Amino acid sequence: MKTKTIVLSLMFAVSFSFAQTKKMHFETTTFAEIKAKAKKENKLIFIDAYTSWCGPCKWMAANVFTNDTVADYFNAKFINAKFDMEKGEGVDIAKLYEVHCYPNLLFIDGDGKLIHRGAGGLSVKKFTQLAEDAFNPEKRFSKYKDEYPLKKADPVFLREYVEAVSKTCLSTDGPVQDYFKTQKDEVLSNRANWDMIRDYSSDYKSREFIYLLNNVEAYNKAYTPDSVNSKIMEVFLNGGYSIIYTKEMKEADLEAYKVEIKKMKFAALDEVLFKLETGYSKKNGDWKKYIDLSVEKGDKYFHTADDYNSISWDIYEHSDDKAPLQKAELWMEKAVKEEPNWYNYDTYAGVLYKLNKKQEAKAAGNKAVELAKKGGVAEEEYQETTVLLQKIEKLK
Repeated sequence: MKTKTIVLSLMFAVSFSFAQTKKMHFETTTFAEIKAKAKKENKLIFIDAYTSWCGPCKWMAANVFTNDTVADYFNAKFINAKFDMEKGEGVDIAKLYEVHCYPNLLFIDGDGKLIHRGAGGLSVKKFTQLAEDAFNPEKRFSKYKDEYPLKKADPVFLREYVEAVSKTCLSTDGPVQDYFKTQKDEVLSNRANWDMIRDYSSDYKSREFIYLLNNVEAYNKAYTPDSVNSKIMEVFLNGGYSIIYTKEMKEADLEAYKVEIKKMKFAALDEVLFKLETGYSKKNGDWKKYIDLSVEKGDKYFHTADDYNSISWDIYEHSDDKAPLQKAELWMEKAVKEEPNWYNYDTYAGVLYKLNKKQEAKAAGNKAVELAKKGGVAEEEYQETTVLLQKIEKLK
């Protein structure tokens, strides 16, 4: 049900054992005036590139920008600014600095040149380290970007550059392709190259990925079958999802893609096709087909508590049929055993409610609220659970 919010909370949760009485000072003038001020004071500009709907952006604003250590450091060392990337000057700033995710954390000089950058919700320690790296000529993102055209044949540099780019939300495709141009077939399965394939390869037509498919057993022996299979699935799924979730999506394009990958025989083909078919049905609001496919094959292809939670919540919201609700009940029994958290119990309560199992639903709903309170979850997060409990109470 609320897995997205919870995952973000878990990803960016940081403990603070000290009082937070200060906060970063952000300029409220134009970008041009901010650059002029930075040039005059010989300081770098820090820009919090955010959007109004971005959860990690709000988390950093509340928990990191208000930290005493962060506030002291940034107020002394930088001219700080923040721009909504979807409003006013933020739109042009996003285009100029290739901001593709939020928050983007930009370090710019008084001439407007990008010096360093990072992305995502960072802890106090990581955020401060990012800022310190902006003053280190050897660690700046601009150093790697400036050297890239001259060092495309240097595999050591390219590995470092790919890692730097991966922390910014910019595409790593170009430097990854350049890196593998420096590698011969006979070394593609060594540790360094497997790490590059595993972490950064995304093109199912690329030489290194085709090599992986053709030498799966060698990779399985050197590493683990689970990690190899997961990588293969990831690449094929992302290729399909890139078709499904584009605005110009055409069913014919997805069908052509499925025909193409069927030619590339690999162990997880059926699971990939299942996830693409359910993803397409869900995206187009064909809930009956999506649920029917999930009920038919879900026991084989759903593996985690989050998988069970996601499909069961969709069944709760979009089906009144007894058979899929009973299947969802079984899945959520597994989910709460594997991960007894509040949002799994919440989904379990919803499914039981629709099955008219009043006592079981009430117990699950109360457990969800109890766990949410214990975990320090904000009341508005489990407000829907409270409403659900009121509906459960009215069951006869």
